[in-house]
Amino acid sequence: MGLLILQKAQQAMDFMKIKALLLNPLSESLLAELTRQRDGRYGIEDIIDSYPDRPDSISWLGFKATRRILGIINEAIGCGDQFEKIIRREDIRRTILNVLLSVRKYGVSQPQRFYAPLMVVWNLTWKCNLKCKHCYENAGPLGVKSTDNELTLDEKLAAIDHIADSFIPTISISGGEPFCHPHFWPVLEKARARGLYTSLNTNGTLITKETAQRLVDLNVAYAGISVDGPSAAYHDEFRGMPGAWEKTLQGIRNLAETPVFTIMSFTITRDSIRYLREMFELAEELKMDKVMVYNYIPTGRGEGNFDMDPTPEQREEALSLMYEFAASGRLVCSTAPQFGRVCVEMGAHNLLPLAHAGTGKAGNLNILAQIIGGCGVGRAYLALQPDGRITPCVYMPYIEVGNIREDSILDIWHNNELLESLACHDDLEGHCGVCEHKSVCGGCRARAYAYYGDFKAPDPGCLRNKDHCQEFDERRIRSDSAGPS
Repeated sequence: MGLLILQKAQQAMDFMKIKALLLNPLSESLLAELTRQRDGRYGIEDIIDSYPDRPDSISWLGFKATRRILGIINEAIGCGDQFEKIIRREDIRRTILNVLLSVRKYGVSQPQRFYAPLMVVWNLTWKCNLKCKHCYENAGPLGVKSTDNELTLDEKLAAIDHIADSFIPTISISGGEPFCHPHFWPVLEKARARGLYTSLNTNGTLITKETAQRLVDLNVAYAGISVDGPSAAYHDEFRGMPGAWEKTLQGIRNLAETPVFTIMSFTITRDSIRYLREMFELAEELKMDKVMVYNYIPTGRGEGNFDMDPTPEQREEALSLMYEFAASGRLVCSTAPQFGRVCVEMGAHNLLPLAHAGTGKAGNLNILAQIIGGCGVGRAYLALQPDGRITPCVYMPYIEVGNIREDSILDIWHNNELLESLACHDDLEGHCGVCEHKSVCGGCRARAYAYYGDFKAPDPGCLRNKDHCQEFDERRIRSDSAGPS
């Protein structure tokens, strides 16, 4: 999940065309017809099953309007001439249903709120073979959490059904280290059987040639592999395990021999940010497809460790460098929502950021970019913890909004007051509340909470909130000087 860099051509005009098409009285009537269930099937499913031909159940006028809507979706997901072939895929079917149900329930907005999450990031386990300094799950062999209450295999397989039946098209499996858990492979097999678009986040140390091929066989779309520095000494110290660097690089090489799309995942800290350019070069050397630059967030094992966080000036410099690489044609994304603001401000190359959108292999996504832009928490994205707790974001591991063992994802998504609040950017504080780029940024709500205990507080990582960051640091220094009360 991150920000893709996309063509921005005629943004306002395209968005108004979509709004006019989908919100006129005829289209509203058609949307009602397409999203109405008969005998357990939605009207749109008849069209999908007969596409590109017209089913008997819909008029020529309705079919023509539906084809225009499907054309927008095709442009958004970048299928081109392959759309007729892949439209029957389960993940594409769920995406189409989700989009139509979203417009029916919430209308068309910028950014869009979705009927169901577009993605669930599932932290499969707290088990891990490394002990990373910044781990948001505090996972590892010395983790403070017991794994006794993790979902059983039957519960995990039921969770896959629950996700698939909730119109959610994609899951991203993370941890802990997914390869450390014996349930990882049965979960992947179940995800393939249910047609979920599946990705993986891993430290790469356990990827052999055999496991790499198995990922191909199980239709894993892409794998993000964490690399935290350009040398063995730096990476191994950060990851808490001697020899991790060599094992990770071998895992990357093993994956590079397969069709699996590979992403280098690099977290910028106050110290490691100096290596950002070298990390882009290393990714090219290793023939990786994309670089994902992760925002450092002081939670989990990093809770309270604000000294690891880059300064606003450092982050701004890093964002500019990321833009430079993206503008040169490289695939770059980031969990730092300020990347959206930087790309718009530096729009000499006519680029636009898009949040939460998978591998970036799609074509011209300018329409989708206008709709999804900005942090997707509460609007397009949800997290599932190893014990079944549902949280708004992986970086909010202690903020529970429900539990998949007993709650419906859709009920939570539609009715939870915290998710409702997180989806709204109208009442943000600091510069986040008045920023002209709210729709493509909005600040990181997890960072705001980690610093201030308030989801609506300003994101101190942005240069435009520099005064708030300085005030926080000064208050922390005074508190440390005063000692325990």
